[in-house]
Amino acid sequence: MDERFESRVWRLGDHIDTDVIIMTKYLAKSSLRDMVPHLFEPLRPDLAAKLRPGDCIVAGENFGCGSSREMAASVLKTAGIRCIIAKSFAKIFFRNAINNGLLLIECEELYENCREGDTVTVEVGRELCCNGRTYPIPAYSPAVLEILRHGGLVARMKAMDKSAVGAPPPENPFRNHHQPGHTLAEQLLIQNTGALVRPGDVVTVRVDEAVLHDIYAPYIFRQFRDMGFDRVYDPDKVSAMVDHLYPTCIDDDPRCFRYSRRFQDKYGVKRLCVGEGISHQLALEQGIARPGKVVFGTDSHTTTYGAVGAFATGVGYTEMASIIGSGQLWVRVPSAIKVVVNGTLPKGVFPKDIILRVLGDLTAAGAIYRSLEFTGSAIAGLSISGRAAIANMAVECGAKVALFAPDEKTAAFCGVDPAEFGWLRFDDGAQYERVLTYDAGELEPYMACPCSVDNVHPLREVEGTPVDQVFLGSCTNGRLEDLAAAAKVLEGRRVSPYVKFIVTPASREVYRQAVELGYLKTLIQAGAMVTHPFCGLCQGRSGGLVSDGEVVIGTHNRNFIGRMGSPRARTFLASPAAAAAAALEGKITHPGKYL
Repeated sequence: MDERFESRVWRLGDHIDTDVIIMTKYLAKSSLRDMVPHLFEPLRPDLAAKLRPGDCIVAGENFGCGSSREMAASVLKTAGIRCIIAKSFAKIFFRNAINNGLLLIECEELYENCREGDTVTVEVGRELCCNGRTYPIPAYSPAVLEILRHGGLVARMKAMDKSAVGAPPPENPFRNHHQPGHTLAEQLLIQNTGALVRPGDVVTVRVDEAVLHDIYAPYIFRQFRDMGFDRVYDPDKVSAMVDHLYPTCIDDDPRCFRYSRRFQDKYGVKRLCVGEGISHQLALEQGIARPGKVVFGTDSHTTTYGAVGAFATGVGYTEMASIIGSGQLWVRVPSAIKVVVNGTLPKGVFPKDIILRVLGDLTAAGAIYRSLEFTGSAIAGLSISGRAAIANMAVECGAKVALFAPDEKTAAFCGVDPAEFGWLRFDDGAQYERVLTYDAGELEPYMACPCSVDNVHPLREVEGTPVDQVFLGSCTNGRLEDLAAAAKVLEGRRVSPYVKFIVTPASREVYRQAVELGYLKTLIQAGAMVTHPFCGLCQGRSGGLVSDGEVVIGTHNRNFIGRMGSPRARTFLASPAAAAAAALEGKITHPGKYL
């Protein structure tokens, strides 16, 4: 790693998300070099051809927000980008970039004081200079410096002493005991590590479950091999999920399917889920996510598992390779924001409306690397599915994890004795960075408007907007109660004749139950097209892509520019009932009158 260098500046804005950096439809290409021409395509399609080795990017806040796709960092590195200087970075992107040896620098002031084409001089860990001004920059933690000095995580793990992999953990004096004065996130990490942690501490956790996805399987396999591992740390704790690219829709997709199977064939991974549904629903259904577990997955919406009290978050493919080889990962203990919702939700208001309101209040960068912890009488009244919808979208404001204290509903859902997790509960002495308090009775239906998840408005402010397509499903709102809510709106009615209405159940089991209970029959009779359970449309790869000027109402989790097709389409995010009402009338409308 060079300690001092100069770079030409390319200037971008706030909230440059991973879909803008590299679109999902290019992720299955066989090489990173093949992806380079498509960098920033939805935003600046001419930029990739202008980039030169040694250039840098200067951006605003929350650079790299969105998914855990490590290609967003590795393709920039392949294109020759020397460093990225931004006001702030999304949590997963930061780790992914460092793991690729790509230098990231946080600097609040440079963005307003430089222009595209300027030259910036960087002295790593000390300062940077541009246009005669000098700006101090923060030093890196020892863990980050060690990775950077190795040139990335692959070289760092290759040099690791692997003889200790699989060794039994040391005795934990705090095991199964509540620790007063700590947040839920802190309690989970104390249980895992045996250390009395506080926000900002860096600890190494033992990984209880690792969930890898087909779309990244070739890269995980390659990194795992290049790190020098010849076996996974525990075949029973590794799951390979084929949900993003099944069925395949682009020429390079079958390669990802083959590599997903290779983890089972070569390394004995016990759980391989092919076509069974979307990973985040399967993790809940199959007990991968349980109270007290520490879980990492190669998808940013792994935060979903916090609905049952698991410390769960997304990682990139390089960290996943290190996890399945070593069984551990370093984590910085997050500070926490408590969200209290008391009272009864009005008719037409759903868990999706709760999280949309929170996202609008916090903004896309308002909880970077925080633990969002939900409590209150309204939260206690939600089903696990409702809690999962909230936890799923917590990452959209940058949260590291989203947590609910386990209760009797959790115990019944997970099939465990409540006494097993009695230690994990809210504590009056815990220190929260911020507390958001809501009266559930004052909430109303909300929508995330184009083109960011935190552009949240009451539905009434956009009521009447014509709609071309409605999408009901995904890992956010494709569960049984979501299909039931939509069926209630549409029972005995037909969708508007010019609306395309697509329904994607979250899993095969949800699909089966929805058939048995008649929900799918109701939706089909209303004019819906029901797909198999997969990630296709939500990630913008197949099954309903939209064209210029079209308006989509979706129950999924992201409405980034170009995510569902044309960059000139507009996507609104809403609850299942609001989506169904829009399909019925062909325009945005309040769902309450149909419930």
